[in-house]
Amino acid sequence: MRAMKIFLMLGALSCSAGAMATSVEQSCLDYGKKMMKDNPDMVALLKQAKIDSSSVIIERFEGKVGKQPVSTEVTAKINSAQEKLGTIFCLINNDSPLYFHYF
Repeated sequence: MRAMKIFLMLGALSCSAGAMATSVEQSCLDYGKKMMKDNPDMVALLKQAKIDSSSVIIERFEGKVGKQPVSTEVTAKINSAQEKLGTIFCLINNDSPLYFHYF
């Protein structure tokens, strides 16, 4: 009986951890909002942005940009309720964004 309680508690913890996980493309967008904090127009644009899930491209590899290790490249289109806003691009290493670009 005690083993069953432990098993159920572990299952509940793993489910709640999964629910809190952020997608790599959302991490990219969140990082962009932080990086653009000194540009009010860009912050306003990124705050209304929703990621078009059908446009997300995630490429995983092991490489370096200069001396900086990079393991993931993310590209995604973003939209607002009214219009297409553009595309975001991030370089990521170990699930931590390193570079953000909006075009």
